[in-house]
Amino acid sequence: MKRGILSLASGAQIAAQIGAELLDRLLERNPGRGGRLVMITGEQGAGKTSLMGRLALRFRGEEYVIWRGRFLAQWHKFPNWEKKIQILVHEDDEVEFLKIPYGGEAEVIDVPVVRYRDAKDAIRKLRKDKINVIYEPASYRVSPELAKDVKEKTGRVIPPEKLEEDRPVYFWFELLYCLLTRDDREWYAVFIDEADDIFPETAPGTQFTLQDWVKDILKDLRKALVSLVLSTHTVSNVDWRIRTKIPAYIYLRGAQVRKGSKVKQGYVSMLDDGYAYIEWGRYGFFRFEYLPWPGYDVQVRRKRSQGERVELL
Repeated sequence: MKRGILSLASGAQIAAQIGAELLDRLLERNPGRGGRLVMITGEQGAGKTSLMGRLALRFRGEEYVIWRGRFLAQWHKFPNWEKKIQILVHEDDEVEFLKIPYGGEAEVIDVPVVRYRDAKDAIRKLRKDKINVIYEPASYRVSPELAKDVKEKTGRVIPPEKLEEDRPVYFWFELLYCLLTRDDREWYAVFIDEADDIFPETAPGTQFTLQDWVKDILKDLRKALVSLVLSTHTVSNVDWRIRTKIPAYIYLRGAQVRKGSKVKQGYVSMLDDGYAYIEWGRYGFFRFEYLPWPGYDVQVRRKRSQGERVELL
């Protein structure tokens, strides 16, 4: 048998090559393909936030990067974060930042913030040279414009009285609506860690309707050059209507592969730290570096100007 027509590359070499090609596809800005829709999943400590951070750092400067702010912060893990991030806080919210060193006592630190009025105003204040960490408001209402778009795309009606309902999570749906209807064709990337907080498998009332709308607009976001990078410990905790519309999955150590995946569960179970399988039609694996550990945590405390402090972790 002639070996000239056969590949002598090992299975691992082929998987690494495919993984590199898929990772390049994730990083490229191709108007023909549009934005990227990807889900990152793995057990706690497997590196989900680090991988998201590495991707955000690669996108920074080339597109507008939006990072969901959490109240046990992760943005302080970016190297030289003071120069690389911009924090946006709603104009009606007061926040303070606590630096909590390991083995030490917490201290309040001064961190500059940019104030925004609503989702559209937050988008206007984004900076391309920064990772824009947005903290959702303590309360937010669905706008009539979003409710109208929901009805047009899904046939579902949000009752008028529900437009008076205040929930912080509604901000993220409004943000996606504003990105979808904006009048520019810049690139945007939205990073949502712990996506099951925003798109839970079991959602009440109006949020259930809004998640049905998200399912219908994902392809339109992609065409509008908007990428959505989600992460979760357990894929099944994310609304099935949304997770089944995500074409690219990245599996880290301890991940549960999605139903019908070409990636075998046994492969994922054997992953070491810093390795990941990527599945996007084909599948392969790649390596990534963890973000450096800063030696301290940052906790963000929020309260309404007229109300009592609310601590959200």
